[in-house]
Amino acid sequence: MKNSWSRNSNEVLARLQDLVSIESVNPDLPGGQRGEVEVADYIEKFFTDLDITCQRQPVYPGRDNVIATLPGKRSDRTLLFECHMDTASAEMMTIPPFEPHIREGNLYGRGSCDTKAGGIAMMMAMKDLKVAGIKPNSTIQYAGVVDEENGFGGALALANESSVTAVVVAEPTDLSVVRSHKGLARFRIRAKGIAAHSSKPYLGVNAILQMTKIIKAIEEQILPTYNHQGHPLVGSPTLNIGLISGGTQINFVPDQCTIELDRRTIPGEKPSDAILPFQRLIEQMANEDRQFEATVEAIILDNAMETEEHEEIVQISHRACQNILGQSTITGVPYGTDASKFTIRGIPSIVLGPGSIDQAHSAVEWVECQQVIQAVDIYRQIMLNF
Repeated sequence: MKNSWSRNSNEVLARLQDLVSIESVNPDLPGGQRGEVEVADYIEKFFTDLDITCQRQPVYPGRDNVIATLPGKRSDRTLLFECHMDTASAEMMTIPPFEPHIREGNLYGRGSCDTKAGGIAMMMAMKDLKVAGIKPNSTIQYAGVVDEENGFGGALALANESSVTAVVVAEPTDLSVVRSHKGLARFRIRAKGIAAHSSKPYLGVNAILQMTKIIKAIEEQILPTYNHQGHPLVGSPTLNIGLISGGTQINFVPDQCTIELDRRTIPGEKPSDAILPFQRLIEQMANEDRQFEATVEAIILDNAMETEEHEEIVQISHRACQNILGQSTITGVPYGTDASKFTIRGIPSIVLGPGSIDQAHSAVEWVECQQVIQAVDIYRQIMLNF
């Protein structure tokens, strides 16, 4: 079947179109089917066609990280460029998610911004060095990883086996150099009640009403404490109650109610410690009410990231952005990335890529073509100067 979109004459944009046209929704998310396998095959072929060594790192059955290596003058120093291959769900998109049309200087489609644009720019920067016969000072690696949109499994597997010197992670930062970002603690609170017929509610304990007490206590006792914590780049911790469920049918007194919470942590906080105030609150409420029963259960814990401004990778990236863009910003962001999997192991890392986080996961996802092309030049300068 003929494409409904036209492949651009610029190789960077054309290859980005290739990747966006491949459905790589995380298989643990709605609509995810094939996962990253076809993107991994595309990346592997890209590098092997250039005679750049490429290998697979199995993470889950049928889902591998892809790692390409370009030797440098020094084998004891390796600069890793890392980008995830999976995307968010495309089910709520209002444009065709896998038809990468270019209109008015923007390239559209799921993954165009988050974060296939950054991945292609990194790959093309490595290609430029290889084709020009330039041997960089340090060994350069590119890793396309799986599972960033769900559990960070690809980055965790990569970091566990990595001995690299520094890392550049591709995420949409509008080409700002991000040296700090938040972490997260996702957890659930489950209130337990006693079932009864709704005609005699006094014979039971309503778990939904118990949960309303918990939510009120969180608002009054925990949320205000976040105003007294802060970080100069990422701000204060935040909390969102994103899901709630409870009950069985309308004429039952519900015997259970569950909420799921997303607590964003700041550098210096342990995600597990962020859950402790909620556990203490539940214990306090149980002591005050013999009928009250609830539990707290962690779902995902992910560390915040911070790299000191004086680190070589921060300064070289800063200068590269200045050279290409005419200006550069070193900043922090409120979301999480794969970078924290490396900094927690003492590996200096930054996040840097084309596109805006406001377009990531959106109903109409797009990336500015000019930023993608500029990203190639920025990444190439980093590769040459590190």
